[in-house]
Amino acid sequence: MNARELAVLLAMCLAWGFHFVVVKTAVDQLPPIFYAAIRMTLVAALLSPFLRWRPGHMIRVLSAGACLGAFNYALMFTGLKHATASAAAIAIELYTPFAVILAVAFLGDRLGPARILGIALAFLGVAIIALGKPDAAGPETRIGLGVGLVACGAFMEAVGAILVKQSRAFRPIELLAWFAVVGTAALWSMTFAFESNHGAAFAQSDKTMVVGAVLYSAIAASIFGHTAYYWLLHRLPVSVVASTIPLTTFIAVLAGVLLLGDPFGPRFIIGGLMTVGGVGLVLLRNAAKQDIKRPMVESEIAP
Repeated sequence: MNARELAVLLAMCLAWGFHFVVVKTAVDQLPPIFYAAIRMTLVAALLSPFLRWRPGHMIRVLSAGACLGAFNYALMFTGLKHATASAAAIAIELYTPFAVILAVAFLGDRLGPARILGIALAFLGVAIIALGKPDAAGPETRIGLGVGLVACGAFMEAVGAILVKQSRAFRPIELLAWFAVVGTAALWSMTFAFESNHGAAFAQSDKTMVVGAVLYSAIAASIFGHTAYYWLLHRLPVSVVASTIPLTTFIAVLAGVLLLGDPFGPRFIIGGLMTVGGVGLVLLRNAAKQDIKRPMVESEIAP
């Protein structure tokens, strides 16, 4: 890649990697679905000029929006309330194994020995992190719950990816706009149904931090991150762009450890290396076949 493409790729990975720290900091002060609803409302407002109604395709796109703009963030942000940023960054990588499994079930894809091994390593690595006690004292007193919720969010993103793959009538920016609209409506409904004390939490929060976090999530992670991702996909081989996934995870883990003091002991290292290694193995096979492209993930995804 040339210098411009490399700069865009690194900026995108930094934006997505630091997003885990930003979200973790925000949901420690605000109800997580409430924060997700505020963030998605801003994204919807900024992308509203790109909304296009395309008859015959809306049911699938709106269904994908529920997965990629609502349920995924409700689960992941709630998971980040209980897990560390670095553990969440590892768990979200299960998006790739989930996407492969769903592609086998619904798109007629086939699994070879390498991808089966990669999937097994990824799930086992996340299980090692989730099921054991933390390597050191830290804020993640319910690490298993948090990692499990983030993994469920990754599954919802994989379901949404299958729906998006079967609908090619929209440009990526149009899809993002519809996902934001669906997410706004669903997340506000969920936060008022399942969370409380919104006003009190906001009043007691660091307003500067909250505003900065919302702006970062909406503009840097969502709009810039996904625009850069598709810009790169149009110019580089899938195998090159796929390398952003482990790089983003590395940045997220490094930021969590250095900025938030996340535990980084033997269990986390072993589980993390198994997960990233397994996902990397799957990605190499996927890139060679060019069968699954990661569509709308920030983390992801992220978050």
